[in-house]
Amino acid sequence: MTKEATIRILLVDDEIINLQNVSHFLVQKGYQVTTAANGSEAISLLNHKSFDLVITDLKMPDVDGVQVMTSAKQIHPEVEVIIITGYATINSAVNAMVSGAFYYMAKPIKLKELHTLILKATEKTMLRREIALLKQRVKAQQGVTQFIGHNRKILELKDAIAHFAQLDCNILITGETGTGKELVARTIYELSPRSSKRFLPINCGAMNEELVLSELFGHTKEAFTGAGKMRKGLLESASGGVVLLDEIGETPLVMQVKLLRVLQEKKIIRVGDTREIPIDVRILAATNRDLKKDVEEGTFRKDLYYRLNVVTLHIPPLRERRDDIPLLVNYFLAKFSGPDDKPRAINPKALKCLQEYNFPGNARELENIVERSLALCGDDDVQPSHLPAELHCCDTPIPVQMIKPMDTQKSLEENEREYILAVLKSVNGNKTKAAKIIGIDRVSLWRKLKKYEKDGF
Repeated sequence: MTKEATIRILLVDDEIINLQNVSHFLVQKGYQVTTAANGSEAISLLNHKSFDLVITDLKMPDVDGVQVMTSAKQIHPEVEVIIITGYATINSAVNAMVSGAFYYMAKPIKLKELHTLILKATEKTMLRREIALLKQRVKAQQGVTQFIGHNRKILELKDAIAHFAQLDCNILITGETGTGKELVARTIYELSPRSSKRFLPINCGAMNEELVLSELFGHTKEAFTGAGKMRKGLLESASGGVVLLDEIGETPLVMQVKLLRVLQEKKIIRVGDTREIPIDVRILAATNRDLKKDVEEGTFRKDLYYRLNVVTLHIPPLRERRDDIPLLVNYFLAKFSGPDDKPRAINPKALKCLQEYNFPGNARELENIVERSLALCGDDDVQPSHLPAELHCCDTPIPVQMIKPMDTQKSLEENEREYILAVLKSVNGNKTKAAKIIGIDRVSLWRKLKKYEKDGF
């Protein structure tokens, strides 16, 4: 493939003869040329397709060349623009250059001169593109990913993320709830050539079936009751970027047919309209379901499954990479400590409890446990007693030396008070744990402590 064949040019001119002649010349030179007969059509094309160069006439009846250039720069900041006009003046030339034109050229067009300008403009574009690509590769090689872990499976996943992020293929991300599927999707987006555009996560499981078409594809004015104006859908608004279809397994069958068409045709039809609108989005999908099983049971379309499943990235559950738990714990400890807080650590026994737990909620559950534990421990390090009861590691026996022998010179009530306070101290003030060890309910313990306070203790 020649260099010219990779260059996409938008040619805009309201004089049809000029448009056809210049287009014919550029196509012969090997460029990919799209034409627009007016400014409005040009802006519509810019909204739905990417171009490396825009060549536009200056004077047009509806939208002039400067407006086309302004829109082009807003939609695709890296695009270069050459303005051509039969009304060449010093002022208009200066204004065009100040507004951001690469060059200004007077009619009649000299095709050889135009070709020289195109080569210079596209050389600048290609250089910018190569620099951006090199930056993406450096980021990928450095492992710029928030996915924490040194486990072999995680290292393999990181390598796969860095590799497939550079490709513009569909990816299916699988894993249990809480493993970090959206985080993987965001990392793919950040490492991809589309990182300057929008990342749009869509929760397929949370969408009302009646409104899903309007939300995804948009609607025309008065397409249904309450549609007071035309509205772009989510897919159209993310054009040029990356869309994550989260919980894709929860999508109703009727919607699966519509999504399949989007993946096949890269086009949508707004509700209430008949026109097809091209979209340029990369699709990532995520699920905690076994889609193969759903296909066998008829609840998920086989053709959609294969369209989504160009590449599969599976995130292992936390119980299969317990060696990463200390890394994650330290990351969350730092995350939930304020900038002025003293660094907090975790007691080795508490860490052992976490490493022995199966984490049905995976990394998300671990994050919640660490945040909760920091709220309980105050300025101290995290102890076993600060962890939730379901971890079965907080009912550790109280060291004998922490409880004084019963003093026969004191009343039963005084001895009871000393025992209760010793137990409470041993579990760092955790009343629920203390009540369980003592053998009374939490309300009874609370009443006793209130009485001690009232008595002046």
